[in-house]
Amino acid sequence: MWGCIFAVASVGVLSMFIIQYRDWIDWNKKFIYRVAPGPCKQVLTEGGSEDITYIGNDIVIISSGIGEGEGEGVIKALDLNTSQVVNMTIRGAPDRKDFMTKPHGISTWKDERGEMYLYVITHPLSEDRIEVFKLKENNILKYKRTITDPLMVNMNDLVAVGRDKFYITRFIHYRDKPLNMLEIVTQRAWGALLYFDGKKERPVVPTGLSIPNGINISPDQKMIYVSEFGTKKLLGYHRSEDNLLTKAWSYDVDTMVDNIEVDPDTGDLWIGCHPIALRVLDWMMSGFGLTLPSQVLRFKMEDNMVSSVEEIYADDGSELYGSTAATYIKGKLVIGSITAETVVCEVNYLSPSPTSN
Repeated sequence: MWGCIFAVASVGVLSMFIIQYRDWIDWNKKFIYRVAPGPCKQVLTEGGSEDITYIGNDIVIISSGIGEGEGEGVIKALDLNTSQVVNMTIRGAPDRKDFMTKPHGISTWKDERGEMYLYVITHPLSEDRIEVFKLKENNILKYKRTITDPLMVNMNDLVAVGRDKFYITRFIHYRDKPLNMLEIVTQRAWGALLYFDGKKERPVVPTGLSIPNGINISPDQKMIYVSEFGTKKLLGYHRSEDNLLTKAWSYDVDTMVDNIEVDPDTGDLWIGCHPIALRVLDWMMSGFGLTLPSQVLRFKMEDNMVSSVEEIYADDGSELYGSTAATYIKGKLVIGSITAETVVCEVNYLSPSPTSN
């Protein structure tokens, strides 16, 4: 009798897991309806734009080459006035073959004198690093230093909050690919949020996260936003004076949220997303070569909390293969991808932000 009960219970638990896992990988999502805020065009067709950020003067900078080989990554600059994309020149770079390997998340910080610094996550085979540059005129980056730390493993994104001070997401625990893919597929919550104080890194939340991805900060510097890729949630954390984080809220999105850009005027969040999880897993595992669709969501914020969400852009992968980041500047939407295109769209209409009322 007890054996029969155990067998029935086991079948029930297994069935629940299969149903939950089927929903998580979006097994039933077959089509993506194309949505555009206006005319769109590709301004970059190869190399990708894994992360993007606006630095003013109609210039967007791009980390490109995460899918390329050793030392082949670059930082690009997009001029929104001309739609021209150029490679930024790095001066004073260290003599390392693996310098600028697989550039990933980027963040900028401006000091009291108006000098702007760029922080770039890179992934050489030996270790993860953060390369630090000072932005100069004429698309020049002056190399300043390389930051490493034993906790800097499988880094995804960062947000600078001071000179050589930043919060960072550790995507997964294992560096070895078979193990990290097993970790992702089985939805282990072994990712982390970390803070680097200029000398060393430390965890700033007590529990692990499920594949934390993008990270950014509110205009008032009081709230840290994190994309929890594995749970399809956007998280908000209160930031304390000692830079520890306390979870304030969680918002279910039902899409895999990637990098986060914050509108400095309205506080709204612009996030590149992956609407079909199965396609992302297929790309990560170099599986069947399925088309990777794209999506951009605008999170309208009020008092640093989500008030509503708008879908601004969606594509089946034919125009943009796997959206990772998006930023809105003066009526234009710039959208990045993992390893392929960068798209710029004219935005003909947006509903008002709560902060503009």
